[in-house]
Amino acid sequence: MNRTQRFFTWLLGPGVERESREWKYECGQCGHGESVWDTGGIRFKARGEKSYRGRCPACGHIGKRWLTRSA
Repeated sequence: MNRTQRFFTWLLGPGVERESREWKYECGQCGHGESVWDTGGIRFKARGEKSYRGRCPACGHIGKRWLTRSA
């Protein structure tokens, strides 16, 4: 847990980690997924799906990575 994650967990409670783990980055090429919390991020009280450009750690493909909630 990085400094930012510790701060927001202290400020807003343990629900921050739980909800951030529900949000996943998924590779458009191979389908590999990883949670926002595991990548060092926070996503709390958020809605909607977004796409980001980035590199997939599994297949190395550079392209769209979808941010979706798996709840």
